[in-house]
Amino acid sequence: MKRFHFPLERVRRWRSEQARIEELKLEQLVERVTRLREEKRGIESARANAEQQVLCQASIEASELASLEAYRLHVRNKIRDINGRTRQAEMAAEQQRQRLIQARRDAELLERLKRKALGEWQTASNREQETLATELYLAKHARQR
Repeated sequence: MKRFHFPLERVRRWRSEQARIEELKLEQLVERVTRLREEKRGIESARANAEQQVLCQASIEASELASLEAYRLHVRNKIRDINGRTRQAEMAAEQQRQRLIQARRDAELLERLKRKALGEWQTASNREQETLATELYLAKHARQR
């Protein structure tokens, strides 16, 4: 019997590769969200440290309070910007998750088709071998008579 050949093998490999690419894109987006969250935590920590340094002094000058308030406003704006970029990155990651799910479904469909075709090929191969063995046995048996 001839070797097993899956006619959609190139398509199956391409779909599998597409799923891997979509997975890599999702990983990059998730890393971006993580970096933005870490950046936000760092900024908030720096703000808290600055406030603590100024407010823990024995005497505070008006210019220091004004500088602290300006810094707070700057940090608030920066955090608002980071929150916006984080939301956008999270939405992009969610859209990418949906693309990944679809790509995996497409690849899995072709995998199932290949497994089914391979099973049918193996069944046909087994039948062919059985038929051949039966014919050989009958030919041998007929020669011995």
